[in-house]
Amino acid sequence: MLSHIDPSPTLVFLSKVVEKVVDVRLSDHMNRHHLLPVFQSAYRPRHSTETALARIMNDMILVVDDGRVGALTLLDLSAAFDTVDHSVLTNVMRKRFSVSGKALGWVEEYMRDRSQAVHVNSNESASAVLKFGVPQGSVLGPKIFIDYAEDVSEIFSQHDLSHHLFADDMQCLCYGKPAEVPYMVTRIENCVVHVCTWCAAKRLQLNADKTEILWFGSAANLQKLSADELNIRVGQSVVKPVTTVRNLGVLIDARPRLATGADVFFQLHRLCSVRRQLGQDVTERLVCALVLSRLDYCNIVLAGLPASTLAPLQRVLHVAARVMLDLKPRDHISSALQELHWLPIGERVVFKLCFLVHKAPLGQSPDYITDLLQPVAATSSRSSLRDASHGRLCRATDEPENGGSSIFHCCTASMEPTAN
Repeated sequence: MLSHIDPSPTLVFLSKVVEKVVDVRLSDHMNRHHLLPVFQSAYRPRHSTETALARIMNDMILVVDDGRVGALTLLDLSAAFDTVDHSVLTNVMRKRFSVSGKALGWVEEYMRDRSQAVHVNSNESASAVLKFGVPQGSVLGPKIFIDYAEDVSEIFSQHDLSHHLFADDMQCLCYGKPAEVPYMVTRIENCVVHVCTWCAAKRLQLNADKTEILWFGSAANLQKLSADELNIRVGQSVVKPVTTVRNLGVLIDARPRLATGADVFFQLHRLCSVRRQLGQDVTERLVCALVLSRLDYCNIVLAGLPASTLAPLQRVLHVAARVMLDLKPRDHISSALQELHWLPIGERVVFKLCFLVHKAPLGQSPDYITDLLQPVAATSSRSSLRDASHGRLCRATDEPENGGSSIFHCCTASMEPTAN
């Protein structure tokens, strides 16, 4: 039996050094001329899954608070990085990004005549020439793909659908009144057909089996919807709505809220059983890696939720502190949290949110986050208030229907940007 397969590609070290130089120059060119879509968050400075989810959840909450229903459609491409057509890529770089001359020639040479073989233990397969795809494990490979697929953003805009991209993950948001659901379904299906045509031109394949649609809204509005009219058609397949989706590593249900997993408690239970053998230093590292990282990942979308919703996460934090300090069940937890300098879950969320809002007016946040905020002084009805003279921020007025609150509501009124 074969005991080991190494899935990681082996690339020449010098190649990666050269790629980094090219990456810096290409990124500078694209950022200077704003060539990448605003809502593409992969492999870009100051962009992340957290900023993408913050904007997506913010829009979903506004839709619900405005008394409407929405559909979040998640589209998936099959083996997208492995099906990039090199000739199409060359045309994209020349026509859409104005890369020409020696620079374009370098990109062509970079993609040409690459081969791949598979090593399994001491055995090696025959080499195969790669006529398609970007080099796996390379510096430029993933970034070349987002350049290759950037124009899909125009399709969503043509169909007037809010959208967000993260590498090969595409999602769009459509919302309206409950009576407008049939029209919304038609809009989504027309957009999907257009995306399928785009995929064919790009030599990509839309995976209907992994395409999901989540209808969300208040409980009263969701009850008004008929199950038969919520399906969408993707090619020859019919996609039925789901009640929960995993979006960029976060589980979101139809209300919409964040679903908390029980796997963190499982990790803590395993740590408890070997705590005394690990020692203090190793235990601290494992708790930070296995527990705190999960509690803090995208916790910004928990902003504004009641304490009862955050209570399960707070219990996880308490158990983690007891494991970290090897406390007994009856020992007080408040002093332990102070000793570890750990903020409670609610304060951790507010800290993350305030940090993101603080960076927005300094140009250190994505444009789609900055667009949600504006100085109080820029609001005509509030320009004479004391908050305006202090440089504080408020929500922008171009959010969907100006409805309800948002995840930024709890801190924008008190944020005071500084020059440092």
